[in-house]
Amino acid sequence: LKVHAQYDVHFTHYWKMQNFYNPAGAGASGKLHAFAAYSNQLSGFEGNPKSMLINGDLPLSMFKGDHSLGLGVLNDEIGMFTNQHLFINYAYGLKLFGGRLAVGAQLGLLNAKIDPKELNLGENSDDPAFPSSAVDGNKFDFGAGVLFEHKYFYVGASALHINAPLIEMGEKNQFQVDPYFNFTAGGNIPLKNPLLSIQPSMQLMTDFVSWRADITARGAYNYNEKLLFGGATYSPGTSVTLFAGIEFLNITISYGYELFTSGL
Repeated sequence: LKVHAQYDVHFTHYWKMQNFYNPAGAGASGKLHAFAAYSNQLSGFEGNPKSMLINGDLPLSMFKGDHSLGLGVLNDEIGMFTNQHLFINYAYGLKLFGGRLAVGAQLGLLNAKIDPKELNLGENSDDPAFPSSAVDGNKFDFGAGVLFEHKYFYVGASALHINAPLIEMGEKNQFQVDPYFNFTAGGNIPLKNPLLSIQPSMQLMTDFVSWRADITARGAYNYNEKLLFGGATYSPGTSVTLFAGIEFLNITISYGYELFTSGL
């Protein structure tokens, strides 16, 4: 059994997760930044996708120059498949055109597992294409990215799983992780009221076979060291997502609900 897959998942709050989608995003905030996200799609369906991400990044102020480090772990479950990704990012930044240009590299360890205990094959229960017990395998992978940030906008691009790792699971099962590319951009548009701003953003994920685009309109209200935000994301041919949240004491709490517009 050989499976091809785009390994990384999509999260509603992609604009908050530069370190996950782009190695050059490590240290982008200029301070310690930690993030945890949980996604539960198609809730109510058996074997529905469940994803959890924990990541963090920080500038390495003890070294001369603009160096940053990021760490993260992803756990993704769908049906009988469980995929995990442990990664470390390094980014180097320099001042350019009134902003900051960063280039980054990623080293990751992928783990793929097949557990057929919940799989009902009916009359084909002895199908040799499926393992009779849980099997898993590991493989290293690599990524790279670039990110330019300005006071009023940012734009970035990254390539992940560049080496297209082939994970062997047992004697008969393989998991091919295809490289994919991520393009992102966003801005901060101040309004006449200094407490209000509009923060549009977009992201495109593709392996040049399939793709997903997200176009987000986000409004923010900053008052008394608290930031309230909310908005919507449109993904052509896929979904519409509504979200809202609050930031205080450098902590962000937010919730998003995705309404699928395409058939299952």
